Amino acid sequence: MKTRLIDITPDKSLLPKMGFAGYSIPQAIAELVDNSIDAMLEGQKLKIAIHIEKDSIIIADNASGMDEKHITKALVLAHSEKKGKLGEFGLGMKVACLNLGDQFSVTTKPFNEEREFTIDYDSTDWANNPKDWEIPLKETETGNGDHYTVVKISKLRKFHPNLANYIRSDLQRRFAPYINNHDVEIIVNKKKCIPEKVELIDDQKTNFEIELKSGNIVRGWYGLLKQGSQKGWYGFSTFRRGRMITAFDKIGIGEHPTIARIVGEIHMDHVPVTTTKREFEKESPEYREVEEALKKEFREIVKLARQKAGEEKVTKDIIEEINIWKENISEAVNSKEFHTYTSKFEGLKIRRDEKSQDIEQIDVEQRNEKEDTSTTPEEKPKSEKDRTPTETHKKKRHVVRIKGKNVEFEHQFAHLGEEESWKKWKYDPGKVIEIFTNTDFPAFHATKDRVFYAVIHIAESISELLVHQAEEDPSNIDEIKELILRISSKIKYELN
Repeated sequence: MKTRLIDITPDKSLLPKMGFAGYSIPQAIAELVDNSIDAMLEGQKLKIAIHIEKDSIIIADNASGMDEKHITKALVLAHSEKKGKLGEFGLGMKVACLNLGDQFSVTTKPFNEEREFTIDYDSTDWANNPKDWEIPLKETETGNGDHYTVVKISKLRKFHPNLANYIRSDLQRRFAPYINNHDVEIIVNKKKCIPEKVELIDDQKTNFEIELKSGNIVRGWYGLLKQGSQKGWYGFSTFRRGRMITAFDKIGIGEHPTIARIVGEIHMDHVPVTTTKREFEKESPEYREVEEALKKEFREIVKLARQKAGEEKVTKDIIEEINIWKENISEAVNSKEFHTYTSKFEGLKIRRDEKSQDIEQIDVEQRNEKEDTSTTPEEKPKSEKDRTPTETHKKKRHVVRIKGKNVEFEHQFAHLGEEESWKKWKYDPGKVIEIFTNTDFPAFHATKDRVFYAVIHIAESISELLVHQAEEDPSNIDEIKELILRISSKIKYELN
């Protein structure tokens, strides 16, 4: 067996191909900001100025700059001496610049030196250069004590008129911890990046710090937005070493319309990220440990968010419309079709008034019982417009007769738990049946017609009570429920 060495020097086309690594424009610019932060001088505020024009993007900083050794290595793929820093993978500057444009230059003056260094790169010149993997380095004597790095990208791949505002919005969220701590100032087209303040319910933030079994620390804060977002703009900004990795991350809470008002920040400096720093390594044991710990930490805030979501979906108009339905249901259940349930005695006598063709129920024995009839349903109005729900529904009692007793029925929307039934009811014999629609049940958030959703629960609950009190076969419940819905719907239709 023979063994020999083979040359695996990358083809020159590899470097320009790095421009197709898939960075977005904000992600690419953030990579260059990372380099500035890694080079910031201790005790001095880092200032980063970004200028965006149609044909160029310039990123300048007052950081420590790069000496001859470091600028020489700046374009070496995967070379990095930044262990434990933001630019630890040695890909950031090269990949970022090439994602933004086909031409770039880097000019830098290191701290405590009087020399300025410049490298220029152009994709066309690189491809036509006969020298493999070589690039010229310019050196200039400056004679001053300044320190800086200026990166200019030209021949841009993409541009749109609102790009500067878009970049500013991204950076002020992405580097919020540095900006809020007054360590870093970022200016885009002469306007400062100022992190937006989220509007929370009662301005309440819950700070947390979790010590994991591994000994690592996860910290941050969370709260509930005053207004939820159904466009996915909720969740957490996740940070690693002060630099945002993901926005609107749903780690620990999942994704569901009922929790669309949870927001916060999560700092997990020990969790590894991909080489592009666009996401965490989700299959790593570090990430999984954090995820499980956060699920426990966020349990109560998820519950509160779901309660708020349920409350928001129950408007005044919905309550008023349900009250009208309750009147129709009361009238329906007290009609002749339900006489075996509503009468105290099954031997109910019925006669027909030939003039009005109305059906009247006559029970002489019941009348002699001197029962309270003050809650008997009022005379039916001519139309639904004649009803005045805003004035009367709050006080009006809705009743059905069960075995000769006037029983009031009430309905409420309530938080009963996601794992509980979609509705519940409880009966105080001969007095009231309380019916609850479970706003935590998934179908409540899926339906658009919450009025009829509640009406079904009212009809179903009354049907179950009627059948139970009559000691009938439970299989009759669906038939009774459909009859209630059919008659009450007909009444509503006629009123319209």
